[in-house]
Formats: sequence, C-alpha cells, structure tokens
Amino acid sequence: MGKFDVYHERARALASKAVIAVVVPDQHSLDAIEAAIAQDLASAAFFMTTKTEQSILDKVRNSQYSYYVLDSAEEAAEYAVAATAAGECQMLMKGNLDTAVLLRAILKKGSGLTTGKLLTHLAWLDMPSYHKIFILTDGGMIPYPTVEEKEEILKHAVNYSHRLGLEEPKVAVLAAAEKVNPKLKETTDAAYLKEQALSGKYGKCIVEGPISFDLAYVPDAAEIKGYSSPVAGDADILLVPDLVSGNLLAKGLVFGGGGEMAGLIVGAKVPILLISRSASAKEKMNTIAMAVVLSQTTDEEENR
Repeated sequence: MGKFDVYHERARALASKAVIAVVVPDQHSLDAIEAAIAQDLASAAFFMTTKTEQSILDKVRNSQYSYYVLDSAEEAAEYAVAATAAGECQMLMKGNLDTAVLLRAILKKGSGLTTGKLLTHLAWLDMPSYHKIFILTDGGMIPYPTVEEKEEILKHAVNYSHRLGLEEPKVAVLAAAEKVNPKLKETTDAAYLKEQALSGKYGKCIVEGPISFDLAYVPDAAEIKGYSSPVAGDADILLVPDLVSGNLLAKGLVFGGGGEMAGLIVGAKVPILLISRSASAKEKMNTIAMAVVLSQTTDEEENR
C-alpha cells in the first residue's frame, strides 16, 4: 500500500455526500472525479467554458453530473464560487485554469467563502525515500510571508496535522543553514518561531529551526553533522521560507524524486483542492480523499 491509501480508506469509510465544484475540468480532474464517485467519496458539478475540450464537454453532458458552460475561466470561477457559497457544493477544485483566476473569485469582496483567516496552501507528499507522509507549506499561496504570516501558516499546518490524528507534529522551519544569520531573514524568522513554539503558542508541536532540508529529511545527515534534534530526519511539516522555494522543492520532489502529492488551500469556509495542472489523476484523487477526511474532522470538532 502507498501511504496515501490509508486516507483513501478513511474517506471511503465516511461515505461523504459532498459535491465538488470542478472549475474548468481537464482530463486528469475528470478521471479523478469519476474514480471518487465510483468509490462513493463524493459527487461533482462541473463549471466549464466554451473552450473546454470537446471530448470532456461531451462526456460531462452525457453523464449524470450537473454542469454549466460559461464564456470564460473567470466566469466559470465566479459561478463555481457562488454555487459553493450558496451551499450547492461543499468543496472547490481547480481544473485547467490559472490559480490566480480562481483565487480572485474566492477573495473577491462578498464571495461568501472567506473567513477573515489567512489562506495558506498545504501540500502533503508521499516520497519513496521517506518513511511517512509530510506537509510542505506554503508553496502555493503567500509569495513572501512576513514572520506573522509564517505563524499563521504554521498554525494551519499543525491544526490539520492534529485533525489527521498526529498528536505532536514535528515542524522543520527550513533555511540554507542551521545558524542564525541576521543577513538571512529566514534564519531569524525560524529562531523566532522555535522560541514561540516552546511557550505553546502554536498548540502541541515541536518546532526546530533554522534547519536545512537534508537535516530535516535524512537521519544520516544529522549524524554526520552532529546535529541533535527530535525533528532531524523525522519531520512531519516542512515550513519553507517563501512560495518560490516551496514550489520548487515540491515539484522537484514529485517530478525528480518520484513522489505523489495532495494539495489544499485552507482557511476558507470550504476545502479548496489545488495542485498543479500537470498533476496526475492519482494526485488529484489523493487530494479529494484528503479533503473528504479533513472535512469530516472539521465537522466533528465544530459539533463537540
């Protein structure tokens, strides 16, 4: 079994009735939705455009799915957001459109999907070279986060780790080196986050930083460098300095290291399923499974 299979099983057991609003579907997102429906994970409504591939238009039109055909990706995104805000759909999924187009519709004043919280991106990665699934954040939402924004990014990652059953996630705040250097802002930010975590500011977690990627990921590296930390070689969360480094690292691990990914934007009223347009149908299916599991845990927490 792959590590994501655990979450597929958990999602199937929940028998979710959630409807996913798929914005400008491509073949991979359609394949993922069909697999999700076959496994009773969710249902879907499609918001397409007149430029959507004819084969996809025909397949959706000849199915049981709800669908809408709009003039542009911008209109498709706005209609999907409105339908989700109205409760007709419970999740929002990016298809073949620019992330910025979808985000503009979500962040537009009066969209009904924002909560006042910072929206951040969580990427779960399953690597053949690593012993467990881990979160990489934020490689998809905040370009150059301030230290205050990094605190919110960290809180989201810890919170969603708790929801998946991880009692005390280990957080590696990544930098190019382990020593604090005032000329490298990511090192001073990392030291601050570590200090604040010791006071319990971010909930139950262990925060280490600044720490390099090799130390966070490879146990032997910590031994060679004489670096002692419970996070070394066993990180559950990699908090990156900025969007560029996070995006490059995530795609390098997936396309260069044979990994699989799932990706969600969190902090809105509903899960926003968002990974690269080049992601496989399997990765989009992984994302659906994670969203279903996390939606259920959210509901349970709110009802306590």
